[in-house]
Amino acid sequence: MVRRLAATTCWIAVLFAAVGCGDQRSVADAGPVERPTAVPGATGIVTTRQPVVVSDDGSGPQLCFGSYSFGGPPDCSDAAVPGWDWTEHAGAFEESNGVRWGSFLLTGTFDGESFEPTDVDPPSSSPYTPDFSIPCPEPAGGWQVEDPARATREQLTSLSSVAEDLPDHALTAVSTVEGAPGPRDPAETVVTVYVAGDPAGAERALREVWGGMLCVTEVEHSHADLERIQQSLIGLPGMLQVGSGNPDNQVELTVFHDDGRYQRWVDAEYGEGVVEVTSILQPVD
Repeated sequence: MVRRLAATTCWIAVLFAAVGCGDQRSVADAGPVERPTAVPGATGIVTTRQPVVVSDDGSGPQLCFGSYSFGGPPDCSDAAVPGWDWTEHAGAFEESNGVRWGSFLLTGTFDGESFEPTDVDPPSSSPYTPDFSIPCPEPAGGWQVEDPARATREQLTSLSSVAEDLPDHALTAVSTVEGAPGPRDPAETVVTVYVAGDPAGAERALREVWGGMLCVTEVEHSHADLERIQQSLIGLPGMLQVGSGNPDNQVELTVFHDDGRYQRWVDAEYGEGVVEVTSILQPVD
């Protein structure tokens, strides 16, 4: 992943990172719908639903909204962290070349320019199971390999290439017949190809190279359509990452904080439901 950009062209062997989606709408429910030009502050106490990096090069603690390049100290300058005391977090941070940094779960207040923590916790991970459900109905007699001789790893690679060359290709995913993440054996793999066009025509083209289990389903937007939207979102204030398509045929946009105005803007700009905004900061219940 490039910093602040996650270009997801195919869901083969991809697991999405799960964070809670924001539903803070009150601040942004009124007024004109405009492209955000600054990260909005939050009302009340908020918490980060995934670890964030705090670093200090000697000029004061700073928060990184997004990821940073590994291999050296981060250069964070997205928001000040007033009241931070490194002595309270001994053993939870690294230090090199005069820079201290560590990953933490923060709870506190955020005014758009500074995050004042009231509670600091070490990173924790929660199990996440991605949805690899097969959108096609199960065929009569269950999922069956049509031609075992053309259900090999070589044919699976060819299938992926043919699918991506379809002019209306949106996404390719693999799974077991139960909808679990893709197996190692192509003969036990259900390949799902999402197209924004004629599923029957796409299936004919794919069947020329693939004799394994296949689901072809129609969606509204092609990968090219979603990729254009993805590119237009790069550079939004507070953006952490933006993908170019998921099984719900959406662009996934992750920002540090959305009080509702990001989601309102993308709905107005691209159509409701085309872009799903996830906010790292969430209100504390």
